[in-house]
Amino acid sequence: MKKLILALLIPLLVLSIIYVPITTQAQEAVKGPASDKVIMKRVPIDHVPSAIENKEIDLYMYSLRPAQAEQLKEIEGVVFYQAPAGLIDIILNPAPVAVEVLEGTFDIAGAAAIIGVPKDAVVGLKYNETHTFVYLGAKPGVGINPFAFRDVRFAMNYLIDRETAAYTILKGYAVPMYTFLSQFDPDYSVIADIIAMNEFKYDPAYADQLITQALQKVGAKKVGGKWLYDGQPISLTFIIRIEDERYDIGKMIASDLEMLGFTIVVKEMGVADAIALLYGTDPAEFQWHMYTEGWGKSGIDKYDSGTIAQFCAPWVGYMPGWQEPTFWNYEHPELDEITMKIYQSQYKSKEERDMLYRDGTRLCIEESIRIWVVTRLDTWVVWDYVKGLTKDLGAGLRGIWNLREAYVEGRADKTLKVGHLWVWTSTSEWNIWGGFTDVYSVDWERVTYDPSMWTHPFNGLPIPFRVSYVVLTEGPEGNMTVPTTAKIFNAATDTWENVPENTTAVSKVVFDLSKYIGAKWHNGREITMADLIGYIAMIYDLVYDEYYSTLEARIVSNTKPWLDTVKGWEFDIQNKRMTVYVDYWHFDENYIASWATVTPINPIEIHVATFELALDRRNETNLVLYRRSGYQTFSLVYPDHVTLVKNTLATYTNNNAVLEKANKYADGLLTMTEWNQRIQADLEWINTYNLAWISNGPFMLTKMDTVANEGEMTAFRDPTYPFKPGDWYFGSPTPSAVKIVTIVSDIPNKIVPGREVVINIEVAGVPPLHLKYMLKDPSGQILVFTDAEKIDDFHFRIVMNPEFTNELKYGGRYSLLLIVTSDVVATPEIAKIPLDVVSMVELLDAQKEAFQRAVDDLRNTVQALSNKVDSLPEKLATPEDVSALKSAVDSLSTVVYATLGMVVITLIISVIPLIRKK
Repeated sequence: MKKLILALLIPLLVLSIIYVPITTQAQEAVKGPASDKVIMKRVPIDHVPSAIENKEIDLYMYSLRPAQAEQLKEIEGVVFYQAPAGLIDIILNPAPVAVEVLEGTFDIAGAAAIIGVPKDAVVGLKYNETHTFVYLGAKPGVGINPFAFRDVRFAMNYLIDRETAAYTILKGYAVPMYTFLSQFDPDYSVIADIIAMNEFKYDPAYADQLITQALQKVGAKKVGGKWLYDGQPISLTFIIRIEDERYDIGKMIASDLEMLGFTIVVKEMGVADAIALLYGTDPAEFQWHMYTEGWGKSGIDKYDSGTIAQFCAPWVGYMPGWQEPTFWNYEHPELDEITMKIYQSQYKSKEERDMLYRDGTRLCIEESIRIWVVTRLDTWVVWDYVKGLTKDLGAGLRGIWNLREAYVEGRADKTLKVGHLWVWTSTSEWNIWGGFTDVYSVDWERVTYDPSMWTHPFNGLPIPFRVSYVVLTEGPEGNMTVPTTAKIFNAATDTWENVPENTTAVSKVVFDLSKYIGAKWHNGREITMADLIGYIAMIYDLVYDEYYSTLEARIVSNTKPWLDTVKGWEFDIQNKRMTVYVDYWHFDENYIASWATVTPINPIEIHVATFELALDRRNETNLVLYRRSGYQTFSLVYPDHVTLVKNTLATYTNNNAVLEKANKYADGLLTMTEWNQRIQADLEWINTYNLAWISNGPFMLTKMDTVANEGEMTAFRDPTYPFKPGDWYFGSPTPSAVKIVTIVSDIPNKIVPGREVVINIEVAGVPPLHLKYMLKDPSGQILVFTDAEKIDDFHFRIVMNPEFTNELKYGGRYSLLLIVTSDVVATPEIAKIPLDVVSMVELLDAQKEAFQRAVDDLRNTVQALSNKVDSLPEKLATPEDVSALKSAVDSLSTVVYATLGMVVITLIISVIPLIRKK
């Protein structure tokens, strides 16, 4: 199952990877993680240098600010890990200020005339059988929202000083960003030319020009340097986060907007208040117009299908309105269609997929709901005595591997002291259904459970984690028959039913679940097929049940597109196998497996209690699964909610009605004896730790102090746990690089128009390697974007024929962008090479020098011949003398002809500029 989480949708063959090994600790044959205990401590960023220097913490899980990184550089033994794992953007609120309902069918001009507004004030139309719904970005007596107009949003791209943000505010620990992907993402090579065409330069005057054109059309006026609409200042509410560099970036942008004439109301907020206001209120209430968003990557994805949807398309639930049905929601059917095709793999080849990706990218940039600022080169600090760390190219130190494998060399109690910006916040919702939307809770959660699959830290491909699998597919165009022994859960009747006859699917995946089934939950009870089957059924119930689906529409919006493709399930209890039939195909079969898989994270009875509290008893508990204004989001670690879970579970012992409900999900696999044992184990766990988070990974969550903001995770050493220290250690990758670029031309390192040019490139990295190149002219226009010719594993060639170079401008400086990628290490390596076209003066000088050399050669030859002739009278000429003289004469003739040829070439080249296309 592909669940969309934060900035990188966890996409879920281990390939042979070449990496730089790090010294590892000799481990006994124990199960679980490398450390016995992780002590979790909140450390504000400003306090990190002292916390590290005093060894209060061994590592810090949140990225440092540049100032703190600089402070720590001089401390011996301090090591930094860096990865492009953080993203910063400004999200804009595009909501209309009014919606008018007109009886009948009208176009924009007709609707505007009836309402009495300029047609440019209309930002959207919708229809039903009898009425036209007119969405207005400006209306007298109501007000104006500049960001309802796409031209204003697009103009904001030119008001963002990305260079200052990256190199002054973030002091080089970031690079400018122009859309949802950066140069560090594998799919950058697919859309590099689109990004290059939209490398927005900071140009407030041009932004002002575009904004003025748009706003004047709808009746706004700038008076005395201030924008007014309907006689009132145009006011924008800007939510600026205070914890990190987003504060400085936000203040810079607010100042520029003030300079353009807007009235800016800045609201400085921390994480809890900002998230509650932004994502918990209706955009049409205009409690915000702009917000400094920040995201953290979960890993690197070779073939992205989720990021483009999450940051561009409404259906996922991360665009304004958030798919909350009671809110106004941003809509874009075309982006929904394109990104859904990418997400569900509705294509027949990689080439078709890439075209969809390019189309979606163009539309996303045009819409400019998010104005991208920088990719942060996140920097984590670690003492050098911490071993076992993997450099995840997407997530950095936050990669799922690191807390599992990290240990302090020589520390007797095997503890690991980990600092973080937050251990817990009021937005840290520990429930798998709609929680874990902040990077803080996610970092801890991911070492308390084992995913079925994950993404390789270097190549970005899905790999088995706690399952193995076999994929069979008839895709992209064929189908297979799903056997009638396969089942599907019917949410209307709450029963597992056999699939109908003649049901078909594109692919099937057979999963070996033996590393889950028969192993233990943290509370000591056995993981059984009832946990897995019950969890799957509860997903169906949440998505398709008429009542539940209305309660949690946001969860449904991004889960249903996956579940709709599942055609049937087969559960082989005896052999601990699961077969999943899906209407899904991908050119890499590991993506088919990652699409079909599910991960059991909590015992079934915990899910049953969760549904009861957050769905069935919502009116009593005021709890929800996904954040919603006016409610509390359910969390298995928040003390009040833990008490509710405990009291609810206490009623489940010998409760036939609850067991019957659970068995509808688990297809009858639970007995009352087992049920009671499960409930007893859960209650004992809660009484011991005052936590209801029970899972199956290398660490047990054993302390979460929401007041002191600290916690502990204790190693899970049960002999049934399948992994031991070192199993998930990868070390560091070998990066790709451009090593040597050689230009072969008539004039060294210069392009001569009308003459062939060969550019030889030597690269480094782990084969197979690929090279794409882009050539831009002096104005920034892209002339070529294609693959270089491959000579061998490490050498490539670009050939520019005379017809192509003949179109290049004399004296122009062109830019050659080289993009190196590896199948083994997916992060692209970028090199920018200036290419100079020879000027007319340089060309004539070169020709003059060549002509002069030819004349000198002629003079020397004539002189040599003269000397020989002078010597002839002194003695009788021999046959040898005659032969030598003949040879000299022939040589002289050759030089003469060559000289004449050079003169002709010079004349021809000199007139080329006169006959080239204008």
